[in-house]
Amino acid sequence: MATQTKEHVVFINIAATGHMNPTLPLAVEFLKRQICVSYFVPDKAGVVDVVKSTGATWYPMEDPMQMSEEMIEKYMPGAPEETRFPASTLPAAACILPKLLETLHKMVPPPSVILYDAFLPFARVAARQLGIPAISTVTLAGPGVIQVPPEVQQAWEKLPGVQKACQEIKDSYEFDVFQHGGFMEFYSPEQNIVCTTESFFVGPTTELQCKRFPDFPWTCVGPLLNPAAKRIHNANVTAETPKLPAKVDAALADGKRLLYVSPGTVATGHFWTEQFGPQAARNGLMDCTGKEFVQLLFRTCIEAFGNDPEIQVVMSTGGKEDALEGMTLPENFLALDVVPQLELLPKCHAFITHGGANSVHEALSFGIPLAVVPIFGDQPINADLVAKSGAGVSYRYPRDTLTMEDLKEVVNKMMRPGGFQDKAQEMKQELAATGGVSKAADVVLETVKKWSSKLGGA
Repeated sequence: MATQTKEHVVFINIAATGHMNPTLPLAVEFLKRQICVSYFVPDKAGVVDVVKSTGATWYPMEDPMQMSEEMIEKYMPGAPEETRFPASTLPAAACILPKLLETLHKMVPPPSVILYDAFLPFARVAARQLGIPAISTVTLAGPGVIQVPPEVQQAWEKLPGVQKACQEIKDSYEFDVFQHGGFMEFYSPEQNIVCTTESFFVGPTTELQCKRFPDFPWTCVGPLLNPAAKRIHNANVTAETPKLPAKVDAALADGKRLLYVSPGTVATGHFWTEQFGPQAARNGLMDCTGKEFVQLLFRTCIEAFGNDPEIQVVMSTGGKEDALEGMTLPENFLALDVVPQLELLPKCHAFITHGGANSVHEALSFGIPLAVVPIFGDQPINADLVAKSGAGVSYRYPRDTLTMEDLKEVVNKMMRPGGFQDKAQEMKQELAATGGVSKAADVVLETVKKWSSKLGGA
């Protein structure tokens, strides 16, 4: 840990690639400024080593995304369909809070701010108990990109186990987690750091969002990147930094164009054999499993670019041995379990992606055009934002829109000067001017200073 100072930044996060990676360069920045950093996150696939590599002190935490047998028995016995994310986060919150608060109260120096992922309902409760500000790290393009229908949000909230956990938190800490928040959107009234640029920001959109957090502050800081900082490449597979095969640079030396294809870590995670469900209904993928989506994407890419002598394709399979089941990999394709994305992207000419916020912003930070094939959550809106910027195309409703002919034509245009490349370069400049890690750190410290002044009556 860095030199003991009065400032002490506490991170609380979920062990997910896209949610953790933007916070790691921020932890490095605070430590560079001689500020203490503690990081609470479950021990999953080696993420502890990645946290410790920043210089932060790691603290264990139960997985808020999954319910233990004890939690299920207490809150949702006989209702296994109600134990899945996001409903799982409320019972987990009620169980996590006592131990978390005990640890936070014992810290020296005491915490001065909590930085937390907005999927977590208990971080603001903890901050209130400590009398310090809570700032959410929004690793999306803003709250409006997750447009959960109000009737679905309220149905989740009315589940008996959720109600029981919510009441326990009210009784113990006098805090109503749903007064100014909802599942996957427990934002902060003090400050919200948004990892995007103003032109991509999407504010509260649904009626319920506008009612619950109508005037919360949102500060766009752009993507939080530090190529020198260790990061998670796939929390479901490994935290070790993979190596790019020599074949990649050899292909570039031969004058070939490089195409990167990644379906993201959600499809290759616990959804691999499970249907995406209602959250993907608005994108026509409700009854689609992760494997089916990935194979649709890979099969279309193989048909479009297989054995093209001018293109080298790198594909990320997420460690799934059956990802290419029933397919023959062409000679110009390279399938890797995990890809070092920040190392590969600067070498690329185009990127076919599921449209996760990190992937989109990282690619545009290097001026790489994108073909976005979204699944659910923020991804469909991210796809539309990319298309609107002119830096790529959106394949919403991929079962209907993603064809070999169109993908081949679009990607070949992306690999030629002008058009998509020019717009991607414009987005690169805009993102670079947004501020990044340094601005995010400044915003956090300014929020702490204002909070202290308010408490002191200044």
